[in-house]
Amino acid sequence: MLTLVMAIDLAEAVEFADLMRASGEHAREQGARQTLAAAETLLRELHAALTGNRTPLQPDQRAQADSLLPTLLELARRLDASQPQQALFAMVLAQALAASLLHQAKQVLQQEAARSGFFSSNKSKIDACADCLACAIEVLRSHALGYSNLPHGFWQDCHRLYRYLLDGGWENKIAAGKHDTLGALYRQLLLLGVAASNRLDPVRIECLVQLVREGGKHALLLPLASAVDANGFIVDLERDAAPRHSSIRGKPGPEHAQLLLGVHRVLQSWEEKSQTTPQLDAAAQLEQQLILKLRQELVYPPQRRYLRLHSKNEEFVQLHATLDHCWQALQAASDNTPPVAHMQVCNMSASGYLLRGQLPTMPLRSGELVLIRRPGRDPFLGVVRWINRQSPCGDTECGIEIVGKNPEAIQVKPVVTHATEPAQNAIRLAANARLNPQDVLVMYGKPYQALRQFEIHQPQGVLPVKATRLLLQTAYYQLINVRAERH
Repeated sequence: MLTLVMAIDLAEAVEFADLMRASGEHAREQGARQTLAAAETLLRELHAALTGNRTPLQPDQRAQADSLLPTLLELARRLDASQPQQALFAMVLAQALAASLLHQAKQVLQQEAARSGFFSSNKSKIDACADCLACAIEVLRSHALGYSNLPHGFWQDCHRLYRYLLDGGWENKIAAGKHDTLGALYRQLLLLGVAASNRLDPVRIECLVQLVREGGKHALLLPLASAVDANGFIVDLERDAAPRHSSIRGKPGPEHAQLLLGVHRVLQSWEEKSQTTPQLDAAAQLEQQLILKLRQELVYPPQRRYLRLHSKNEEFVQLHATLDHCWQALQAASDNTPPVAHMQVCNMSASGYLLRGQLPTMPLRSGELVLIRRPGRDPFLGVVRWINRQSPCGDTECGIEIVGKNPEAIQVKPVVTHATEPAQNAIRLAANARLNPQDVLVMYGKPYQALRQFEIHQPQGVLPVKATRLLLQTAYYQLINVRAERH
């Protein structure tokens, strides 16, 4: 008998929809407003059905949810910088619809699993298993894109589903309309779960999902006790948790319930793909960079470099996000008041901070630039390294790496450019003995070229500088070491 434990609760998503209605903010584009309105209506219908113990998804509602889900995820990515609160709303709706689709698929599977005798069909059970695994991948994808925690019981259900298809001998079966076996779908799910997606920007997360769909089938899944190579990820089928790297300590489980996920063949397939893909566009280069990053992190998981000191007192800091908002906050005479969040300092190290707080109106992504002000301290500039959102109405945790102190709002113009092109907002970090031996320019995009010349426009006049080194590059910004040019 197959028993699945993950419960679906849409109450928090409905609560967030109520808060959005009360705020009076709407998406600026007509198409976006229509999509959000349709998804909200469907969400409320599903919540009412669940509250009344009725079937949550009728056939027409399932078709609507299938159609809305990719549109909402794309809308969340597109609105993230301009309307972060609407982007978060789109993501919450997408996660709720993905959870509803998974819940419906599990109900169908449990009904099929309960059938026996003349009315039983292995084909219908195989199709139901494949539908569950495909929906679980979509749930994992939407929560990765939203940097949010998975529902309680998610991994435990996935592991129980795998045991069920193993008992049926269906690991190598392919369901109707699918290209991968049931075992390959499960291995894709595990591989997506071990990749540190909360350290990636949304574009790279989508690239990661595509790489996992292509390469996940090459992963090996063997009993831990019989695995020859102990390097990989331990899958505990009795725990509600994603696989953990074999080098990371964890509570050992029963031998019969522990598997080893080997990723070397996956990395090899990605390497072959990278070598055969012509480097003609930015997407191919981004994919190659991501493959290099995954090859490093899947074999050698990131480790803490510095001792963390926990904050004994409840210390709060002010946080601004995005270069433009940081620039406005540094301009004392600026007419615009940028959004600000008050975040609690959980711990700190020599390289940065762990902050916790609510960020409903702030576009916070991995690789985003932030300005942090502590009471009685000099302000400093940081980069978001990872994010973990507890719930849409709850707190967000983020790891911030310090990149410089005492930032200065300036305007910069490349020397070799169109005469009519205006100077762009940028931030300068003065040379610092510990952090930066040279001045640093923080700019949008990818303007760095070795020895490229820039003009810094400041109240004292125009200062010519030359780029000497690319210090840091994120999905949105470049930090460039520069030196002043002699007149």
